[in-house]
Amino acid sequence: MYKARLIVQVKAGRFKEHLGILEKMNALAQSRGWTEATYLIPTVGVANQVISEFEYPDLATFEQEGGASFSDPEMMALVKDAVDCIVDGSIRSELFQTISTADMA
Repeated sequence: MYKARLIVQVKAGRFKEHLGILEKMNALAQSRGWTEATYLIPTVGVANQVISEFEYPDLATFEQEGGASFSDPEMMALVKDAVDCIVDGSIRSELFQTISTADMA
């Protein structure tokens, strides 16, 4: 399994607007059969930070859905609106994979 995270800092006064856009993105993802995000905020730490977390069964699904969303005009319009709410230079992405001792044979 893979977990992808997109971590951003939202501009002051734009948090509710940004979260509303993210919810629209999730609704669109659901309608397309894509993975939906879980949205997290730090209990303490960076102010106005939002973490969008996605779980994928494999790397192929991550790549396929990423390509599909980047070529979807409706999703890209929402992405543009979301980016307008984000502090310049604050976007960071991470990709993790699960591991266990069984993977280390």
